[in-house]
Amino acid sequence: MKHFNLFTRAQRDSYKTVRYSLESEHELELEQEPQSFNDRIELCESVEKLTQAKARYAIIGIPEDIGIRANLGRPGAHETWNSFLTHFLNLQHQELNDVSRFCVLGAVHTADLMDSCVNLDATKHTERLLLSNAVAMLDGRVTTIVNAIIAAHKIPIVIGGGHNNSYPILRSFGSSNPIDCINIDAHTDLRPATGRHSGNGFSHAIKNGYLGRYFMIGIQEAYLSSTVIALIHKEVNIAYSPYMLGVFDCAKTVQQALKHVNAQHYGLEIDMDVVAQFPSSAQSPVGYTLEQLRLLVKSVCEQAGNKPQYIHLCEAAPRYGTAHETGKALANLVNDFV
Repeated sequence: MKHFNLFTRAQRDSYKTVRYSLESEHELELEQEPQSFNDRIELCESVEKLTQAKARYAIIGIPEDIGIRANLGRPGAHETWNSFLTHFLNLQHQELNDVSRFCVLGAVHTADLMDSCVNLDATKHTERLLLSNAVAMLDGRVTTIVNAIIAAHKIPIVIGGGHNNSYPILRSFGSSNPIDCINIDAHTDLRPATGRHSGNGFSHAIKNGYLGRYFMIGIQEAYLSSTVIALIHKEVNIAYSPYMLGVFDCAKTVQQALKHVNAQHYGLEIDMDVVAQFPSSAQSPVGYTLEQLRLLVKSVCEQAGNKPQYIHLCEAAPRYGTAHETGKALANLVNDFV
C-alpha cells in the first residue's frame, strides 16, 4: 500500500525496555522474564494478510498536525503515535491483561505532507489554503487504509493526529450506509464545510451523507457560536450533553447518547481536548478528568452492547505535557477496550 507504513518487528523491538540482572555475572542476563505487549503483540506481514490476524482491533497511527494548524491550532499532534507506542508496548501481558485482542498494523505515511507544510503560516490566507489542500490529500490516504481494515473485518483504533481525520474515517464507514457517531469533545467541530481542517470533519461528513446521527459529550457551551447553536437547533440528527461544573452523571449522559444514535452502527471519537489540563492542541484548564473520560468510554461500550465500528483518539500533543503523560494516558485508554 503506497501511503501506509507497516509496523515491523525491528520497529517493535526498538520500543522494548530491557532490565538487566543486578546479581548476575553475565551482563546480558535479564532481571526477570517479563511478557510485555512488545513480546507478544501481533504484527502483520502485509495489509492484505490482516484478515488472518487473530486480533479484534487493528491499531494504526496518523502522525500529523496539518489539519490542526489549518484550524489555527497548536502543532505537536504528530508526536503522539510514537509517545503512545512507547508506553502501550510496555504494558504487561498476563492473565488479567491479554494482548491478543490487539494488532499494531502501522501508520499512515505523512512525512512528505508534513515536510511540505513545515514553514506554512495559517494566518496567511494563501498558506492556509495550502495546508487545507494537504489535509485533503491526507484524507485519501486515511480512507484507503480504513477501507482495508473494514474489509478484513477488524475494528480500527486510530491514534491521531488531528480531528480532521474523523472525516475520512466516517467516509469509509458511511459510504454505503451513513454511520452514527458519539464524539467526546469540548468542541463540536461543525465549522463550515469549506476547505479542510480539524474543525470541520463532521460538517463535511454530514454534508456528503456519511454521518447520520451525531451526539457530542462534554461540549463547553461558552465556545459555541450562534451559527453552531442555530445548526444544532435546526438539525434533529445533532444533539449534545454539555460539560457542567460540578456535575458528572456518567450513566445519564451515556444513556442520552445511546438513545440518540444507533448503537448497532456507531463510531466513537475521543478528542483529548475534553480533559482538563491535558497536553493537546487546544489545552484548557476546564474539562473532565482523565478518569471521568475513561468511565465515559467504558460506559458507552458496555451500555451499547456492541463495540463501536471504530475508535479514534486525537488532538493530543505530548510536547505540552510532562514526560510520559500523553503516552501513558492513551495507552490506558486503548487498553480499556476489551
